[in-house]
Amino acid sequence: MKILITALIVSSLVTGCQSATPQSPARLETHASYAAQGKQSSEALVASLNRQYNDINEDCREIGTDLRRGHYYCSGLIVRGTTDGDYLPWTHSPNSMNRGATSFSWIRRDAHPKWSVMRQAGFILRNAVEGHRLGLPGYDAGFICLFPKDAGTGQNVRHNGCVPREPGNGVHRVYPQPKATHKNSEYAWGSCESFGITTLEGWIAYTGDMQFSSSTQCSWNADSQKGWRNSIAMQEHYPLWDIAWNELLMATVDDGYGLKDLISAVFVDSVDSAHYDSGIETARNFQRKLVANGSYAPI
Repeated sequence: MKILITALIVSSLVTGCQSATPQSPARLETHASYAAQGKQSSEALVASLNRQYNDINEDCREIGTDLRRGHYYCSGLIVRGTTDGDYLPWTHSPNSMNRGATSFSWIRRDAHPKWSVMRQAGFILRNAVEGHRLGLPGYDAGFICLFPKDAGTGQNVRHNGCVPREPGNGVHRVYPQPKATHKNSEYAWGSCESFGITTLEGWIAYTGDMQFSSSTQCSWNADSQKGWRNSIAMQEHYPLWDIAWNELLMATVDDGYGLKDLISAVFVDSVDSAHYDSGIETARNFQRKLVANGSYAPI
């Protein structure tokens, strides 16, 4: 999906979807998950998404422990574009299960490529801090690594897709990951840290110019704040890649069914009328499937 994200468009995506609510309100009201979601009005949801998008906090802290976590934990928007078919769109595909990870992307005011995802429609996950603020479930553990740009990890099974498909420059010995005791320490891992790369300059030297491929990138540990800062800072050094989204890999610890209760909104590509017209029915189908499974999210 090709979509230019700004705070204004994020707002219009959600507001524009108020007319696309399910056609059977009485049925919706029977679901506990929908009732919980209903505590947040459409206006409040728009404000929530815009607040997260515009929040450039670089020091996310874990609720209850005050331990440092990655930027996704408290700011920005966690998004996934996916296709419609005879399956539940928020569950992990067979290919993802084989790899051990599903690809998401993350956008924020200071990290918004011209294309954020590659599908006509998709969904936004509520992060842990926003969920805590609202008294709703939020995603707090399971992300493994972050590639600053899409790394084409589809068939890459090396450490769940987090190892570069094509070796970068230099030979490195294996270094330990940053010591951590937070809730995601079981999953968080980065090939950059494994190669001893901790700086933007080191990442650029390893990755190269990416003139022909982005698969030489090493990935940052999903909960390394330094890695997130480097991922944002690399953008200005690769202007030809400003169209491409980043890739945040989530461990497939189960089939992903439970993610339905963490979805704050469904989105549709609104770059132009053609994309919107073809994507809106897909988004509505996503919404219908959420309702049929006891949850709900506006478009």
